Amino acid sequence: PFYFANLIVDPKDENRIFKPDGPLVVSSDGGQSFSGISNGAHGDFHDVWIDPTSTDRVITGDDGGVWYSYDGGNKWWKGDNLPVSQFYHVSLDNDRPYHVYGGLQDNSSWVGDSEYPGGITNSRWENMYGGDGFWMFVDPTDQNYLYAESQGGDIVRVNRKTHETRPIKPLPRYQEKKLRFNWNAPIHVSPTRNGTLYVGSQFLFRTRDFGQTWDRISPDLSTNDPSKQLQEQSGGVTVDNSAAETHETIYAIAESPKDPNVIWAGTDDGNLQVTRDGGKAWSNVVGNIAGLPKSAWVSYVDAGHFDPGTVYATFDLHTFGDMRPYAYKSTDYGKTWKSLIEAGSPVRGYAHVIRQDLVNPNLLFLGTEFGLWISLDGGAQWSRYKGGDFPAVAVRDLAIHPRDNDLVIATHGRGIWIIDDITPLRALTPATLAQDVVFVRARPTAQKILAGGGWVNGDASYVGDNSTDAAVITYYLKKRHIFGDMKIEVLDASGHVVGTVPSTKRRGLSRVTWSMRLPPPKVPPAASAAFGAAYGPRVLPGAYTVKMTKDDKVYTMPLQLVSDPRETHTMADRQAQLALATKLVGMLGDMSFAVERMNGVRSDLEDRASRLPAGDPLAQRLRDASSSADVMRKKIVATKEGGMITGEERLRENLTDLYGAVV
Repeated sequence: PFYFANLIVDPKDENRIFKPDGPLVVSSDGGQSFSGISNGAHGDFHDVWIDPTSTDRVITGDDGGVWYSYDGGNKWWKGDNLPVSQFYHVSLDNDRPYHVYGGLQDNSSWVGDSEYPGGITNSRWENMYGGDGFWMFVDPTDQNYLYAESQGGDIVRVNRKTHETRPIKPLPRYQEKKLRFNWNAPIHVSPTRNGTLYVGSQFLFRTRDFGQTWDRISPDLSTNDPSKQLQEQSGGVTVDNSAAETHETIYAIAESPKDPNVIWAGTDDGNLQVTRDGGKAWSNVVGNIAGLPKSAWVSYVDAGHFDPGTVYATFDLHTFGDMRPYAYKSTDYGKTWKSLIEAGSPVRGYAHVIRQDLVNPNLLFLGTEFGLWISLDGGAQWSRYKGGDFPAVAVRDLAIHPRDNDLVIATHGRGIWIIDDITPLRALTPATLAQDVVFVRARPTAQKILAGGGWVNGDASYVGDNSTDAAVITYYLKKRHIFGDMKIEVLDASGHVVGTVPSTKRRGLSRVTWSMRLPPPKVPPAASAAFGAAYGPRVLPGAYTVKMTKDDKVYTMPLQLVSDPRETHTMADRQAQLALATKLVGMLGDMSFAVERMNGVRSDLEDRASRLPAGDPLAQRLRDASSSADVMRKKIVATKEGGMITGEERLRENLTDLYGAVV
């Protein structure tokens, strides 16, 4: 039975009945018999819509997404343009650009690009392991290997190149009952020692050799309540035992990055256990949390990044009908706790995950059933993140990239989101927010390699955005700027203005971008388009200054531009490129001036000729001179009419093509 309980009747044929199930089955005789029609679709169907005007057109929803059929269900087309995937967890590697790893609800474990020339298409994601996908990590010692998991703790080590998998799930001891692994059993990669991983059943296991062998380093850390371990019984209906029914399990694990002997384990039945000696002795500290109802799932544990005694934990009681968020912090190994969500807090939705920033200890990120919440002051105040139209969607996991400073979000319903560069959030201290105007520093801006790629995919495919190619400038206004002038300029090391940036004047935090290019060249007018001259030359890497003039006050901030780390060209190469591009800009400017003078002379000659009496010899001489000027103009610019691409090559077209190749 599971959760399949719908019957959908064809609006034009009462004997034709669709039944969503694991497969989609249909009856044509009023339910006397059924046959499957979902070959080619994913499975685990939940709903069916039949077009009342054309009943061969059927739309279904299953665990793989939305499917369309135009022949009554014989053939299916998948809707690949809906970014509604459900990620349980997310992790990252250190490639450039880095990759994103994660497990999807009933859709396996995947690795994809954080960015790719032309955008991130579905084809840029690679399936690495089947089943329901949960935790997934790259091996920190060898990125050709990764760890992935399907339901019930089925963990494997995967060769990313060959896709060969080796099961490494811990096994029960001789004559011991089956281990209790949660549907979403936790894997934790040690932040302090390569080759060390943890996995939880009712016991905590640790490996020092990449999963080849495991040590059991705890007793049963759950409440071990027999009344909650009856998943083998059905109550009289068909038995469904998919691993989602297994409880009394460890659900969250965290090793302290400051002390590997400090390990935390939270369970799905209300225990929060800690060891300070690497697993020799354990203490259940959940009873020290005042106000926390009993039996709450420990949905996440994040060991503090700055001292070994600090820990953050979230708890989930929505299965008891309690939708409130619970998040706590301890600084003394769990002896005392402080609630991070007090009465009157704006935070909505039961809590899935909490993360402390890697640089600013007071910057916290909280994922709930209804969005992402950010605190700048250690949890005293929270605000919902709405940047980029991020929705109030379930946030199941968070990862901070230690090099690029991106926050990567695993959502249950909108796939993976990336907040590019959270460095400005780290700078938003109370002292910063007290100022009327302040620039907020960001990471050094890399001038990306000018790579081609991508293609027109149409509206049937989803294409994820890349991070911007421009330099991002972040600033804070305590009040909205209403009256007077306000402008933002970029100056080079000599104090010359090399760019002007459109500014926003609204209250709060704003982000604007600068192309890191000088103005494009002036190009002579012609019948064809000069595509090669659409952009200005790229400025050199180095130190620049952002300058805001607001009424009679001036605010500045340093801006550091660096080469793409993958770049193979030297600074001398870049200087030669800029010098040649600048020379070509000058040549195009001179050409524009010459053509404009020719056009002006021609206009004057034609005007004077038109004022003379008919048959006047001077009028003809003026028109001949105009024609001579036009002959010269036609040697410089394309003049054939017929659209932007005439195929006519003249000096202007050759020079703009050369310029485009240089920049």
